[in-house]
Amino acid sequence: MKNKKILSLLAVAITAISMTGCSNLYSKSEDKVTLTYDELVARENMMATNWYQTSGEARALYLQGYNVATQRLKEYLKTPHTKPYSIVLDLDETVLDNSPYQAENIILGRGYDSKSWDEWVNMKKAKAVSGAKEFLQFADKNGVKIYYISDRTESQLEATIENLRAEGIPVQANDSVLLKNKDDKSGKVNRREYVKNHTQLIMLFGDNLSDFDLFSSKSIDERNAKVEELSKEFGDRFIIFPNPLYGAFETAIYGGKFPQAKEKLEIKESILKGYKSLETNN
Repeated sequence: MKNKKILSLLAVAITAISMTGCSNLYSKSEDKVTLTYDELVARENMMATNWYQTSGEARALYLQGYNVATQRLKEYLKTPHTKPYSIVLDLDETVLDNSPYQAENIILGRGYDSKSWDEWVNMKKAKAVSGAKEFLQFADKNGVKIYYISDRTESQLEATIENLRAEGIPVQANDSVLLKNKDDKSGKVNRREYVKNHTQLIMLFGDNLSDFDLFSSKSIDERNAKVEELSKEFGDRFIIFPNPLYGAFETAIYGGKFPQAKEKLEIKESILKGYKSLETNN
């Protein structure tokens, strides 16, 4: 109950704030903050966004992933094959950096919504993540078929392709960018099967476990158990990148549900494992 009282004080204390920007969240005369639950949830993402946008560690992890992929691809290219080799990559936070969208949401105290996301996509301003351009140009030069499978919508195809090409990312054909069809309920499974039917798929790239085969599990325990089971695939057939901003990991925390802001905070607090709990468990 103590934690819930603290949470209530943080989120509800004082009055609802006007949504004009971060500067309004702070009082110059008093050590207190006025936040709605929605704003508090949005601002929880600030440190993750700071890390993603500024840290050398984030860049190093992307470079590490693409360096490993380059070495694996060189090994594959030495092996005879009948079908053309292919690779499948997610787009967002795997090839393109959308952290400005996350930052804007924090500044405005809002969460994700399709209208603002569409506005960002159509700006075509996402930068390539570190190492992506060099690796993909190498793959393209060596005749590897490159497919991008993303849950961006088909209406965003033109803007997405223009953004990729502006960043020097090879797009071999319009049908190599496979975006989400509203009638397809399979997630990314059917699109991956399409690639497998036409090519020899050798590597998958993503920032979310759902970007890879064999990860249909939803719960925290199931996801973690599957990672252990497939541990040898990472750095070999699976190349995974860091994304603390959003993803299926958060959905797993909520048990596959989509709770309101207040409940999100309560659930996330309830699963924290502090060091005092270790004394209780001994």
